[in-house]
Amino acid sequence: MQTLAPPIRDDFRRLSEHVYTIILQAIADHRIRPGERLVLDELAAQLNVSRTPIRDALSRLTAEGLVQPRGRRGLYMTSLSAKELTNLYELRRMCELFAVEKGAASAPSEIIDQMEAAAEGFARLARSDDLSARVSYTLKDREFHRLLVSLGRNPALSEFFERLSIHTHSLRAGLGPDAPGVPRANQLEHAAILKALRERDTAAAVEATRTHLINAERRAVGALDLEAIR
Repeated sequence: MQTLAPPIRDDFRRLSEHVYTIILQAIADHRIRPGERLVLDELAAQLNVSRTPIRDALSRLTAEGLVQPRGRRGLYMTSLSAKELTNLYELRRMCELFAVEKGAASAPSEIIDQMEAAAEGFARLARSDDLSARVSYTLKDREFHRLLVSLGRNPALSEFFERLSIHTHSLRAGLGPDAPGVPRANQLEHAAILKALRERDTAAAVEATRTHLINAERRAVGALDLEAIR
């Protein structure tokens, strides 16, 4: 059988990722507002790319819950209430606290090293004056917590955690490196978790993680409330 199409190359995958990041940045900067319709052809024209990477990016954002299909009317930016965000954080606590309680005492040093690298990247981006750093900042935070959940050694748990997409929802609420007090608080809380993991102290790791997630929820809901009254 003849080849029907050339293989997908790395540059195409990079383009799809680039388009996804651009749209996510627009969401973070509130240039795409909750309830706004996302028109594939308009986005393709604005970004000067074909429909395919736009479609891929919108499919990914739909899977993450940031974009919602409304039948024949098309795709719309999802509105998120404080209650919905709180529900997501409750599920997040279930995932992360279970993983820490199960795996802190035997946490592999290489995983802790990777978490520390993510935390350092997070701190570095927090010092940036570039507003476009908001997405990168959020993705570093997501990497830190993805690794934390991996301590549970449960692929199904890790997959479920990814589907929560809690970090991209928090990004939309306005939690970025320019949010007053948030970066420093996150850094200190990450440091407490890392210290407990380095010491293989399960009780301290669970408590540090619980404190961080409770504070993270409070900050996210507060930011969402502020966005609602702008």
